[in-house]
Amino acid sequence: MKRLLVVVFLLFPFFCSHAEEHVVFYRFGTKDQIVWNQLGKYFVTKGYRVSFYDGADNLERHVENVNRINRLNASLLIAMDYNIGDKNRLMVAVTTAKKGKGNILAIDEVPAAHGAESRELASLVAGVFKTNVKELPLFPLLGVDMPGIFLGVESTPDRSTEIFDKLHESLQKYFKRGRKDERQRKGQ
Repeated sequence: MKRLLVVVFLLFPFFCSHAEEHVVFYRFGTKDQIVWNQLGKYFVTKGYRVSFYDGADNLERHVENVNRINRLNASLLIAMDYNIGDKNRLMVAVTTAKKGKGNILAIDEVPAAHGAESRELASLVAGVFKTNVKELPLFPLLGVDMPGIFLGVESTPDRSTEIFDKLHESLQKYFKRGRKDERQRKGQ
């Protein structure tokens, strides 16, 4: 019994290495509560802190949402249009925002501050789903001061768990990548 306890104690950090990560889902499209509740429960059981915000259809409301989101100090944002339908489609996109030259960034330049991390996240997500990353001017990421991507998903009801599993797998790779790089910088 003691050996089992020791093994569990030693391996637990490997399975919950992302537990302190906070993911924000910025919802667009159909806001079917059943689907979003399933997504939230799935990621909470995997050890993530999860926040949901409804996407805005005007700039004023969007800026209000982004101010709240930026205060969370979350690890990343996924602007997501998730629908249950009769087809299986997926799109992963990053913003085309360019960084400004001054010290004070305009709202459309803020996402560029995290461009490299956002592209890396998008590449990992796209790799797991075996699709390409698109670069688009993305309204949902306007003003977001953290790495962020857009994920458009349409899936049949029987593939929901598979979609969640793949997204979790890619997020885990992204977060573990960050820790490995941080340990290298500290000389460990």
